[in-house]
Amino acid sequence: MPPYPAGLRSNTGSCIGSTDEEGGVCARSIATLDDDLGVSRYLYAGAALEPVDDMPQWRVTDVIAVPSMRPHEALQIGTCEADRKPDAALAALVDARGAGEMVTRVRWAVRLQRDSGRFVTVSAATVACINEGFGE
Repeated sequence: MPPYPAGLRSNTGSCIGSTDEEGGVCARSIATLDDDLGVSRYLYAGAALEPVDDMPQWRVTDVIAVPSMRPHEALQIGTCEADRKPDAALAALVDARGAGEMVTRVRWAVRLQRDSGRFVTVSAATVACINEGFGE
């Protein structure tokens, strides 16, 4: 990636890795595929390839549809925890209305498995995400 499928573009993503992993901090990534209105329709998992003309390149290892977002929901990538353990490989649909520092109203969550490069569903009841708008 790129190029992206017709009518879609990637607006956001997050590196999933560490300095201890082969390939480093951006060895794996989670990114969105958004429609012309900027609505995230899919997540794709990427494995880093060698840059081309100083532009990052990714081999897509999995794609998953994002459920249609309800009013007041947002998609968060890389800022969540499961069972109170931070996990940068999580992506979740959250509703932050009335939340404090952490959002616990999570409707849908997936985790990128680093070894396989595939998404797996995670129980939303175990996930909380940083409230990125807290204190504003």
